[in-house]
Formats: sequence, C-alpha cells, structure tokens
Amino acid sequence: MTDEQRRLTFLRDNVEHLEEEKAALETLAYTLQSGAEDQVSEILGRLRSREDVHQVAQSLRGSDRTLSERREGSVSAPGSSYISSPTSPLASGSKLEQYENLIRHIATSSPPEVNEIVRRLRLHEDIAMILSALRSGTLLQVLSSRDFEVTPGIEAEYSTREQTFGLVKGTGTHADDNIRALDAHTPLMNQPWTSVTDDFEFIEHLLSLYFSWQHSFFQNFPEKLFREDMVTGRTKYCSRVLVNALCAAGCLLSRRPEARRDPNDPKTAGLDFFDEAVALLNETQTPSIPTTAALYLLCHVEGNRGQLSSLWMYAGRSSRMALDINLHLRSDKLPTDRLLDNERREETARVHAFWGCFIADQVTSFTLGRLPQIPTNAITVDLPPISKEDDEEEWLAYDVPGGKRPGARSTTFNQVAALSKIVNSTLQMFFAPAQVLSGSILLDEYNKYLQWYRRLPQIVSSIDNAPPHVLCLHMYYHAAVLLLFRPFLKAKFTKSEVSPREVCRQSANAISDIFAQHRRLYDLVGIYTFQVHCLITACTIHIINVPTISSTNYLTAACNSFQDLVHCNEWAAGSLNTIKGLVQKWNIILPLEAETSLYRNSDILSNFNFGSFSQTSPTSPTSPSSGSGSAYRSEKRSHFLNPSSQVMQKRQRLAPRETSTQPMNYLFAPFPNQPAPLLGPIHTSTSADMEWNDELNRMAQGFDGLNFSGDDWFDPFMGYQGESSGM
Repeated sequence: MTDEQRRLTFLRDNVEHLEEEKAALETLAYTLQSGAEDQVSEILGRLRSREDVHQVAQSLRGSDRTLSERREGSVSAPGSSYISSPTSPLASGSKLEQYENLIRHIATSSPPEVNEIVRRLRLHEDIAMILSALRSGTLLQVLSSRDFEVTPGIEAEYSTREQTFGLVKGTGTHADDNIRALDAHTPLMNQPWTSVTDDFEFIEHLLSLYFSWQHSFFQNFPEKLFREDMVTGRTKYCSRVLVNALCAAGCLLSRRPEARRDPNDPKTAGLDFFDEAVALLNETQTPSIPTTAALYLLCHVEGNRGQLSSLWMYAGRSSRMALDINLHLRSDKLPTDRLLDNERREETARVHAFWGCFIADQVTSFTLGRLPQIPTNAITVDLPPISKEDDEEEWLAYDVPGGKRPGARSTTFNQVAALSKIVNSTLQMFFAPAQVLSGSILLDEYNKYLQWYRRLPQIVSSIDNAPPHVLCLHMYYHAAVLLLFRPFLKAKFTKSEVSPREVCRQSANAISDIFAQHRRLYDLVGIYTFQVHCLITACTIHIINVPTISSTNYLTAACNSFQDLVHCNEWAAGSLNTIKGLVQKWNIILPLEAETSLYRNSDILSNFNFGSFSQTSPTSPTSPSSGSGSAYRSEKRSHFLNPSSQVMQKRQRLAPRETSTQPMNYLFAPFPNQPAPLLGPIHTSTSADMEWNDELNRMAQGFDGLNFSGDDWFDPFMGYQGESSGM
C-alpha cells in the first residue's frame, strides 16, 4: 500500500468514525427529546454518574434500532429543528461539537438546569439556542414560557415571549422559530437584500462610502461579519433592514444623482432606502444585532433631515433593544482566546453592537441636550478590545484622491467608548442630578476628561494627516469639555484657577481647527450631522467673543462651511438659523466678513421663535421643519459702520439693562431647543414659577466653589447678562 493510499484510508476511517459518533449522539438527543420518561430518566442517571458519553450513546443506538430508525425517518419532520437542515443554525457549525457540548452540560449542570434543558429539548427547541442560553446565563431566568402574539409597531423590538424585570438579564436569545423575524434571522432564500435597486455596483458604492467615512467612529456592528453574511445570504449579522438603512446612510454621503429620490434635490437622498427600511422594521418582531444597528442608522438619517423628534425616537428604540437582548451584560464565556471560532464571532458582534449603541446614545443625548437612555452603572461588559492587527489595517479615503494611512480603527472605537462613558456621567449630572451642583463636582468631571486625553494612545493622539474618525474623536472631546463648562460662563471657581470661559474659548477654537483640518484633507466629503453639531457648538462661543480677530475668523469659516452644506444637510441649515436667531436676539452687530458669510444664502429662514422662548423651561425635541413658533429672520444690514463706531454703537446698544424686577437665570444655554442643566435634585412645578426662580437665585448665589457675582465678562463684547426668566 502506497503512502497516498494509507493517507486516504486513514482519512476515510476518521470520517466514518466521526459520522458514527454523530449518529449515536443524534440518537441520544432524539431519545431525550421523544423517548419515554423512564428511558429518559435512565439516560440522565447514567450521564450524571459520569459514564462515558459515547458509550451511553453507542449502547442506546445498538439496543434500540426501532428508535434509531424513527429518528432517521424524522430528519425532515417539522418538529425536529435540532436536526441538520439548510436553515438550521447547526448547518453553519460543527453538529458533532454541539451535541458533545449539550451532553456535557447535562452531565455537569445543576438539577434545575438539567430539567430546563430536557424541557426545552422536548419542546423541540434548537440545540444551538439552548447552548447559547447556557453560555449567556439566561437558561433559568425566564418569567413566562407562554406564547403570545406580538403586534408589529413601535414596541415590537422589545416585546418577546420571555421577559425579566429591570436592567437584569432579559431575553438573551429568542429561540422560538415561530416568532422569529424573517429579515432578522432567516436566510433570504434567493430574495434580494433590497428592492430599491438591483445595481450591485451602486449598492457597493453606498456601503463603501458609509464604511469609509462614518462606520469607524460608531462601529455598531462588525463590518467583516456583516459582509460575510451579505455574500452568503446568512442573516445572523446582516438583514434587509440593516442593508437598506446602510444604503440610506450611504446616500447622504454620495454625490451621485441616483442616490436621490429627486435627482435634482440633494435633500431627498436615501429616502427610498429609508422608507423600505422602516417598512421592514415594522414587520420585525424579534430583537437582533442587525436591527439594533439599523435603528441607529435610521436615527442618523432623520438627524440629517432635521427631524429631531424622530431622531430621538429611533435612538431610544435602539438603546432599549440593546438592553432587551442583554448586550450590556458580560457573558459567562471563556476568555476570548479559548472560545471556538463561532463563539468568538458572536462575542465580537455583541461587543460592537452594544458599544456602538452606547456611543450613539451619548452622541444623540449630547446633541439634543437630553438624558441618556443607558446608565453606565447597568453595564458589566468590558470596553471594546484593542487589536494591533485592526489598527494597522489601512484606511482608504473612498471617493477622494489621496494616499492610504493606518486606520487605527480598534483604538478609535475603544477610546470613543471610554469618552462616551464620561459624557454619560456629565449628562446624568446635568439632567438627572443626584446632588446640588458645586465647583468641586465640576472640577472632578473636568479632570476625568483631562485624564482621558492625557492617556490617548499615540496612534490616535494627533490630528496631523489623521483619518476622519480620529479627527471626529478629538472634536468629540473638545465639544464635551465645552458642554461641561458652557452653562457656567458667568461663573468663577473660588478654589481653582480654571476659568470656564477660557476653557470654552480654547475648546471652541480647537473644534474649528479640527473641522478646518478635515476640509484641508478631505474637503466636505464624509461630513455628517455630528461634526456639524460640534461646529455650531463652537460657534455659540465664537459669537460672544466677536469682534476679536480670531473669533471673527472662526465664525466666518464656520458659516461658510454651513453654507456649503446647506443644500444637502438640514442640520447645517438649522445651524445657520440658530446663529441668525442669536444675532437678532442679542442685537449683535457682526463684523462685515462674518455677516457676509452668514447671509450668503439669504432665503434660509429660522423656524425657531427666539423672541418668546424661555430657557428656564425645558422643551421637547423640535424639528426645524416643524416651525412650532413664528419664523424669524434677522435681516442683513443695508450699510456697514466703520470698525470703531461699530464697536462703540454695539456697546451702547447692549449696555446693561435694569432687570431687578425679574429673577436671573445664571446659566448660559443658547440653543433654542435645549434646556439649561438642572442645578440640583429639585422638583419644580409650572404653577410655582416664582418659587422656582427664588430657589434658582438662592442656589446660584450659594454654590460651593462657584461664584456668579463677579464682573460680567460679557459686557465688553456683547452685553449678555443671562437669560431673564420672564422671557
């Protein structure tokens, strides 16, 4: 016998042996599922006494041929979902390994767990799903096993057949094939991913745009696993909802006419994909990682369209779904390097899905001035791991001429998640305070940001020739610091040399510099809503520092960028309207160059009523297009004053006015649709305005470590004294 013949004989014998073992274990599993109770009890006793699993299986197979034949004849039976089939999860993994794992758990688990495993087997639940429940620790945390119908709609993404209370482990895995959403888990069976277009090149163009310019910052699902499933037709990490949502987001970055519903109107970009994604979402009854990611993308698309209420709704649904499927909880699996390949893939997907969702939650709450949906004290999962291999993978500026550079993707993801935890703390402190605000609390929060910045890994520490997601990371940091101190521009620390107004000025300048760096490297390609919001945040500081040369230059450059984006981004239009409204409200006379850039497109109207908005009363998210108040337009001056007379007249017009009859809000909150932070855990009532104003004044004067009674630094520039609560 030749070496080749011996090798083939050895391989054949091994294959036959494995097939025989698999068949024996299948018989054992089928017996546990369908055998008589006394027979099942005997098998469980032998397994629990640590008898060799394969001997038990072989003896059972040899002694009960009738049962074995019934099992073989039931391979295609509807109830036998654990048997290999094209749509079974077992088809994508090692069936033999799964059988061995199941029997091992039966032999070593506690009696309640064994009873639950057998109960699920006898209900024809999939073995892969039982193993998943064992790994996630949710096997015994079911409150109810009764089936009920789920009506598709706004609650559908978190209404399932198994629920638990609070922020503890919930559904974990959703095993019932009868209620499984077709677009979430079931292979497509020759259906297209989207019905909007069959042009694969165009779809790939949209996906490449998204993955190149936006995904590396949020990373709310693993690109590699998504693309693998998209090619093979599997839907564990890909779905029709997600593909359509991705294409809708890609359309916002595309310059092609076919990306728009109306080729001549850039503001209609992605609407067809968006509408199909929403329709599919309403048919989806079961939570999944692809659906969680798709909800964030729909939130982003709505933000680009200026639909703030819808943005907030989709962001909230994404967060609730992530909590529902336990993405925030650490799994009880082995260390990553000891996991099987399919387990490692699942763990990677869960980490990406949760932290991407968490980042999106903080960014959304940050931009709208709202309370985050996911509290950090409910999170037990570790921060995303850093992979040197992923960091060294090249990033290519898709659709823009330029060289390749290291992507630093995993480090960026890790650092954005870490920064988002601090942002969550700041937002909780502002909008759900557990104690009265003090100077020491503010300084402690500021030190968290400083420590994060000092510890940045070298690969993401510089903005020189950096990819856009690294630029966005730095912009996020400076915008967060500005958010922390902006309400306290009129205050001084009594026990620290840190100046809120100086920190805000430096942060605003840094944001404008980073945005300018993006324009130098990539022009406006890859700009989405979050960068635009960071820039308008900086402008709220620039505008109160004019007519200084640097602030005037920064404000002029920002207005020009908004004007360049206004044809395709409603957030940019809203930013211009916000600046115009503040100019009108505070009677600011802008320098010529800033005014020219602000009114370059004079047909853009503000939909916010700056004249009657009360900043002491929080408002719900408002769409700029909804126009709940009268539209205001701050007209451009018909002639300009010389610089010296301009400043003198400005100071005369904005001289301090008598406000003794009205209580003062000491906090600076310039955005018309965002409330000022709460000063402490105080319950207020709209029927007790005067009492609340008295309390506000008392607290403002009595802050520990903060002094609001110093010189009014706004007066030399614009006469701002704080918002009157009677407005």
